[in-house]
Amino acid sequence: MTIGKYFALGLIGLLVFSGISPIWATSDLTVHLNSGGSPEKPSFKYLESAFIEYPNGGKLKNLLTGKNYTISFVENSNNTSVQDLIHQINTALVRDQKSPVIVTDLMVKYTAILTGDDKSASIDYNIELIPTIASYVITKGSGDTPTIMDAAWMGLTIKDPVVIKTAQYGDLEINYPIDFLKKAAPDTYSVIAGTKAEDALKNNLIDASGILEVPLNAWTHLFDPAYTLSETSDYGYKGQKVAISTYTMGQSGLNEGKQQPTQKTLDFSADINYQLTTVQHPSSATVNIGGFAIATKVGDTPAFATTPKATTTETSSGGFPVGVIYAMAAFGAIVAGAVLFWSNRKLKQAANRPKDTSTSGPTQYEDRQHWADKFDDDKKTPKP
Repeated sequence: MTIGKYFALGLIGLLVFSGISPIWATSDLTVHLNSGGSPEKPSFKYLESAFIEYPNGGKLKNLLTGKNYTISFVENSNNTSVQDLIHQINTALVRDQKSPVIVTDLMVKYTAILTGDDKSASIDYNIELIPTIASYVITKGSGDTPTIMDAAWMGLTIKDPVVIKTAQYGDLEINYPIDFLKKAAPDTYSVIAGTKAEDALKNNLIDASGILEVPLNAWTHLFDPAYTLSETSDYGYKGQKVAISTYTMGQSGLNEGKQQPTQKTLDFSADINYQLTTVQHPSSATVNIGGFAIATKVGDTPAFATTPKATTTETSSGGFPVGVIYAMAAFGAIVAGAVLFWSNRKLKQAANRPKDTSTSGPTQYEDRQHWADKFDDDKKTPKP
């Protein structure tokens, strides 16, 4: 087992025994950043759910009970409309994020599902954007001079309509939830058109601004100096030994508290009164960076500074020294090794023990009482 795996086991143990509970939510952003600046493919996931309740019946109950509508597709930059989205993203990165990052390629995955029963209907949206990014290294360092990487791009947000041409569904607007209803269930849309529900479903789905609402220096971060080639091959390194820094946000913990989905409920009137509830998961991110990385700023924009190795003893943002974490993980490994050694020795002793040739009667077994039997009146041992 490698040092990196011991490190992971030690970290898991700390999380379990310190009472920190992770929230089970899909990460908004997952990315590996190479200090050499090679192109990388982050994954942005934008999720939202909506519920329409019709306890008093009405047109929506008649239209949606027992219904299931799904639109799902995957498109890449061979699609001219995806090329248009790349242009939208690059414009937003420069204009809104003040980021030098350039998107050179893009994959779009979209799934929206509407399911109805006799009480309510649920709508689930899932957009995943997998861009290929370049130019995230602002200045290249060497030795103890850090490499500076832009982080402003992580708040990628598109406020305008995003239309993707698909072979199966034709032109499909994917950024506003209401447009799924227009395409998949036009009769349902006609009922809620012009109501407060329509306005609530016009929010843009592609919005990662919540990621940068938490300053980078408040993210949970750990440095793993386990120079294991097989565990760093995903980060674009070929043949080098490299350490990895991991920054995360959006998980429930001591620093960020308990993370909860954002739920908004409103009543709206059409033929009768209905209720709409929208649910958005908390923004979260996991960023793996080659080298020893710290949070910094370039002007007013967030960035990471990374060097090949740590120059000072660093702690996680939870205040726990990384050296102590490694010591605990190493101690756990030593204990596990001792147990395995002792167990193996006992097995060898048992295998070499002479065969018992003494004459004796059949093996006798004594009755043993389960601890729970004392609560069972039928199994209680009578008192003398």
